[in-house]
Amino acid sequence: MFFVRTLRAALVGVLCLALPALAGDPPLGEAKMSTANKAAAKVLKARMQEERPEDYAVLQKVEAAEVVVVSGEYDRVEDVLREVGVPHVVVTPMQLARTPLNAKQLLIINCSGSLGPKGLEKVRKFVNAGGFLYTTDWALTNVVEKAFPGFIAFNGRETADDVVEVQVKESSGSNLLKHLHLANANPKWWLEGSSYPIRVLAPDKVEVLVESREMKKKYGAAPVAVMFRYGDGKVLHIASHFYLQRNQVRSVAEAKKGGAYLKEDAKLSKKAAEALANDEDVKNAQAGDLQSAYAAQQMTSNLVIERKKDQARIDQLYSKTLAQPAPASRASAGLGSGTRVKVVEQKGEKVKVRSMEGDEAWVDLAAVK
Repeated sequence: MFFVRTLRAALVGVLCLALPALAGDPPLGEAKMSTANKAAAKVLKARMQEERPEDYAVLQKVEAAEVVVVSGEYDRVEDVLREVGVPHVVVTPMQLARTPLNAKQLLIINCSGSLGPKGLEKVRKFVNAGGFLYTTDWALTNVVEKAFPGFIAFNGRETADDVVEVQVKESSGSNLLKHLHLANANPKWWLEGSSYPIRVLAPDKVEVLVESREMKKKYGAAPVAVMFRYGDGKVLHIASHFYLQRNQVRSVAEAKKGGAYLKEDAKLSKKAAEALANDEDVKNAQAGDLQSAYAAQQMTSNLVIERKKDQARIDQLYSKTLAQPAPASRASAGLGSGTRVKVVEQKGEKVKVRSMEGDEAWVDLAAVK
């Protein structure tokens, strides 16, 4: 599985170099999943406008610079964001180390997440300063374990190309889990071959949001989506991918066409279900595919909304300003006069301050206003 996936990445790289004039990337996964992802986005937007208009309004206010996506070989969360209508910026793994980041942003790293030392340090500083990080699959070992050791790890058992039923821990009260169920059935989660199951190393610090009893039985670890705090920020990691590329039908309801499913099974108002039932993407989507794509899209949208809402907290954290510049050091860039900072430590008349970019310096207490 590892060889197949790596070979595919190499071929994609060669094609990108040989055919630079091609516009856009081909859809990932099975062709029918492109339709399911389009249909799911339409259902998500209709449901949010009806049942969570305040959250939907927040989603509409997101600006491209607030969501930074690091491109990957095996996943494309940028396709999910585009379908849902969330503006964003895409950078390559090599560009990340030179990309300005600050604590108000959401950083999303597609699998595989091969960043290099400078990129990893950039990510660590970003989260420590208050940023939100969202990663998937192989980024578990390539990013999370390296930048944030001691929280979660790969359990050592790669998955097959598989689909498992998942259980959403709604009792946690997390806003990230709002509306993940489109019907009463549990969503399905696709695991690409060689996906990395998640082992929780610090149960007292890591919150499991979504798990799978089926995944635990097959691969020795139940967590599918986990979150932990680091410094003033948060890290959310999921097993496998943001963008649903394959699915499995396991019930009569899941085998229905999308329009019938929305009318008969989905948690939608009659008005919304009837309005969507005649949409071409919804009509051509299979219910099980639509439901699974919807769950992944809704979690991503919820995170974007919570990041936007959380920006007020960041403003409060960085409520001080420097009255005079702080020189650069080997560990950090210099901080200019007027930089917004947070005081993180004090020793006598000296204080350590941190900027929203994650840079730190010791300055005179009197220099902080």
